[in-house]
Amino acid sequence: MNIKTTCSLRKRHMSRIFFPEHGRKLKKESGAFFYEGTAPDLVRFFLFCFGSYVGILLYYVIVAKAFSGFSYSACEWDCGWYISIASGGYDLRPHVGGADNGQANWAFFPLFPLLLRAIHAVTGFSYQLSGVLLNNALFPVMAGSAALYLKARRPETNAYVTVLVFFASPFSLYFRVPFTETLYGILLVALLFLLRSERIWLASVVAAFFTASRPTAAPLLAVMGGTRMIAQCLHARLAGGDVRRLIVRAVMQCIALGLVGGVGLVAYMLYLRGHVGDALAFQHIEVAWGRHPGNPLANIWHGLRARDLSVASFLPGHEESLTYFALACVVAAGLILWAFWSGLILEAGLVAVTLLLSTSTGLWSSTRYLYANPVTLMLVAALMQKMPRATCTLILCLFSMVQALFVILWYQGSRFLM
Repeated sequence: MNIKTTCSLRKRHMSRIFFPEHGRKLKKESGAFFYEGTAPDLVRFFLFCFGSYVGILLYYVIVAKAFSGFSYSACEWDCGWYISIASGGYDLRPHVGGADNGQANWAFFPLFPLLLRAIHAVTGFSYQLSGVLLNNALFPVMAGSAALYLKARRPETNAYVTVLVFFASPFSLYFRVPFTETLYGILLVALLFLLRSERIWLASVVAAFFTASRPTAAPLLAVMGGTRMIAQCLHARLAGGDVRRLIVRAVMQCIALGLVGGVGLVAYMLYLRGHVGDALAFQHIEVAWGRHPGNPLANIWHGLRARDLSVASFLPGHEESLTYFALACVVAAGLILWAFWSGLILEAGLVAVTLLLSTSTGLWSSTRYLYANPVTLMLVAALMQKMPRATCTLILCLFSMVQALFVILWYQGSRFLM
């Protein structure tokens, strides 16, 4: 095989990041690109998603009876900040005194609390209940959609098994409580779908909401847009024809995605500029939580050297373990390498960027950012389905048992889950 042929094959492989059907005409009918089964099959699949989800949710509700009820017991840690934004808006200045001295709710992006406020205004439900209802309605949709996306990327995977991985994962806890994980996740999956099917303008609109949901959204949007542009340029070189026009089109679409998609982030920055005089207040206020910009690798290494892992670090009233967070990051790094090796390049890149962002200012909450993430769970599901069926079943059972324990510890306010 000569050098020219080898380079051509490499370009062809790279172009399949977003164009796995290169050489075949893409189906353009509504939904056909995502799901090749019949409409009844799709209905049956989502009925399975919601049906199996209800059983797990009942456990959350029943256990919460021993505490303050589900909607209030579910509201721990950052939930209180989202409720404060939904009920009273953003702070004018940092808090003085108490456990939250020097802190302010600017660190939390506006999309989720705005939806809580809207649901509260329409229904009269408490903000806590509004958050619980929103997330538990969206989570089965997110899990099912992610499973179908993975099925499109890896036809050998079973969408039903992928959904069970999502529901059984210990960190799916965060998709059920009033946190922003579910909203962020469903927008991320929607973006992956829309970009894959060439619906650029609709993807741009979704991206605008996406960047208003969390600080990490804009960097991930840049990864998706940049990867798509590179893949399209390679595809244009392979397809022949008017290569220059196709490349210009790919670049312009990437720019449009960034400009329209960045509206959510820019709008929040402009609001903060007018409200508190600092457009980057959401970043600067992180110092109040002890978060300072640094080297992600150094932070992970520091966590590994801390050697503070113990049973007590998982119990209520005890400090969390940095070693636990660091080990979780190492596992995530291994998953990323496997995904790259397996050809899931875009998805691996998204998780890799999430890993770097979540550890750049410290290790706290890095497990939530990494594992309460639909792309990470897709990779976990893909890896598990490479294993023997008995092993996959055993892991699902272990996941479920750990999640059951996490729920109790969450209601008790364990710090390692914050």
